[in-house]
Amino acid sequence: MSNDHEFSYHLIEEREFRERFLPAVQGNEPIVREILDACDASGPSWTALHKLFDETRVTWQRAVESDDGEQAQRSLFAAFARVVAHLRPAFVVRGFGLASLDAVAPELGRHVQSPGVLLRDPEGQVLAGVSAALPDRVPARCLPGRSGGGYIPRDEVRPCLDAFRAALPRLVDTLGPAAEPGLTVLLSALVEAKLHESALLEASDALAGDTHLPRDHKLAFERPGDLPPAVRREVARAYGRDEPPPPQEEPPPPPKAEPQVVAYTPRGTYNVGQRLQHKAFGTGEVVQVLDSRRLKVRFSDDEKTLVQGLPAADGAQRPDGRQGE
Repeated sequence: MSNDHEFSYHLIEEREFRERFLPAVQGNEPIVREILDACDASGPSWTALHKLFDETRVTWQRAVESDDGEQAQRSLFAAFARVVAHLRPAFVVRGFGLASLDAVAPELGRHVQSPGVLLRDPEGQVLAGVSAALPDRVPARCLPGRSGGGYIPRDEVRPCLDAFRAALPRLVDTLGPAAEPGLTVLLSALVEAKLHESALLEASDALAGDTHLPRDHKLAFERPGDLPPAVRREVARAYGRDEPPPPQEEPPPPPKAEPQVVAYTPRGTYNVGQRLQHKAFGTGEVVQVLDSRRLKVRFSDDEKTLVQGLPAADGAQRPDGRQGE
C-alpha cells in the first residue's frame, strides 16, 4: 500500500453532475457563478474555483475531441470532486483507495463503476456535448496523481456497504494494521452516503495542495477523531480492540505567504489571481482575463475592466519581460 497519494470520497448527486457541473464546464457562465455562490466562496477561493472551471473547460474539450477517457478522468472528474468538497465535507485518507480492496475482496468491485456512467442520462443516452465513445473509455479506478475514479451509484451504496462489512474480517487479516485508517474512512463514507441517500465518488489527489479549504472541513484529513465514533469502534473491534487508538494531535498549519502585489501598467500582461496596485483604484485582484487586451480586476469597492498588453514604444521591454511590438 503506497502512501504517495491522497484519496478522498465525496458524496454526490447524479443530477448535480449532469445538470449543473457539466453544463458549467461546457461554458454556461451563469451556472458557474451559481455554483460558486453555493460554494460560499469568497476572495482567493472564488478566484481559484473560477480558474478551475476555465482550465477544466479547455482540458475537457481536448478529451472530447480525442475520446481520451484518462484525460476526462484527470480533468473533469477530479475538478468535480474538488468543487463538491467546497459544498460538503470530504472523507480523506492517504495511501488507501478502492483499488486496495480489489485483490482481497473482488466482490466489492461489482458495486463500483466508472464515473463515465455519469456522462450518460438515466436512460443510457450520451449527454449533449459528449462524444459517443468517451463514457466507455473512462477508467473505473483512480489514476496515479490527480484524477476522479471509482463511482458507487446511489442504488449500489447499501449493497456495497453490506458487502464491505461482511468482508471486513478478511480485509483486516490480509491488509494488516496499516489499513485501519483507510478501512475506517471508507466505511465512514459509505455509512454517510447511505444516510444521505447519495452516490459516492472516489478521487486521488484532487484536494492535495488546496489551500482554500479549511482543514477542519475535511472529515478525515489527518483527523480520525472527526469520524463517527460508532464506525471507529466497529473497525477497532475487527482488529481485536474495544476502542480505536486515540487520535494524534494535528500540527498547526504553516502560515500563509502574503500574495505579491504587482504595480499595474497597461503594458503588462496578467493572470487570474494576480494582485495589482492601481494608482487610482488601489489594490485589486484579477478575476477574469477577457482577451489579450482586457481583464477584469476586483477592487474593494467595485470591479473594473482594465487594459493590458499594450505595445511599448520603440521596441522597449514591457514590464513582463516581453519586447514591445
